[in-house]
Amino acid sequence: MARDTHHDAEAPEESGESSATAPEEAQRGGEATVAEEDVTESEESEEPGLRLQRAEALAEERHQQFLRLSADFDNFRRRADRERDEQRAAVARALLAALLPAYDNLERALAAMPGDLESGLKRGLEMTRQSFLDGLASQGVERVATTGHPFDPAIHEAVQSVPDREPEGTVLEEFQAGFRWRDRVLRAALVKVSAGGGEEPSGDVGSPAGE
Repeated sequence: MARDTHHDAEAPEESGESSATAPEEAQRGGEATVAEEDVTESEESEEPGLRLQRAEALAEERHQQFLRLSADFDNFRRRADRERDEQRAAVARALLAALLPAYDNLERALAAMPGDLESGLKRGLEMTRQSFLDGLASQGVERVATTGHPFDPAIHEAVQSVPDREPEGTVLEEFQAGFRWRDRVLRAALVKVSAGGGEEPSGDVGSPAGE
């Protein structure tokens, strides 16, 4: 019986500790609520003009971010389009340049035939050559002007320079046709150029260009 009495006597002490802690927690909770209420009241107490300024500043910042992002995307798109066009052009130039030796063979075959030969073979070769040129022209390929025109190192390659009555730098003869596509040279024309100084000597004696 005495043992039970001692146990009952200790119980009120635990109850006292619990009751002492509860007011402290309630007090802290009350302080947090008061702080939140103060912040809310502070925001609500701001002047309407100040809140409007803050909203406008935020809107302007977002607008500037959008403009920068839009400009970056436009630059990326233009760069991608340019790279794609360059790749396509490179493929087209390579293909067109690969066809030029076939044209050279047609030119050589026609040049080897006698001038007075009016056979069906010669007419067929001439028609084939013209068809070849028409096909190249349809793709934007044009033949480089040579004989009688001023020498242009961008489209001509001088392989011979001889004295001639024509002004110095005039293209006298074409050895191999040159072609260009759009603004790019597919192949420079091989030409003979006048060095000036009078008539060209007999025997077609010349010296390499640049000597």
